[in-house]
Amino acid sequence: MHNEYIQVRYRVRDYARWRAVFDDDTVHQRKADVFVRHVLHDEKDPNQITLIAQIKNRAGPVSLSRRKNLDELIEKAGVLRDTVRYRWLGER
Repeated sequence: MHNEYIQVRYRVRDYARWRAVFDDDTVHQRKADVFVRHVLHDEKDPNQITLIAQIKNRAGPVSLSRRKNLDELIEKAGVLRDTVRYRWLGER
């Protein structure tokens, strides 16, 4: 058995605005078995965000990415869509 993680990186327009929207979404993340363990931002650019989340399987993050209200959340949070990058990570 091994742990699975996802790393997500993106830029936002304003960290404080993004953080408020992100924190309000925690319940939905947990229902999808996505548990964010680290929220990091670049020392020189606080609007460059890196998330590391522990996941039970890839279905959880995929379901979050396909939510009907995703476009609304992205706009509200100020995420710059073309900067979003993700990587699947494992621990053995």
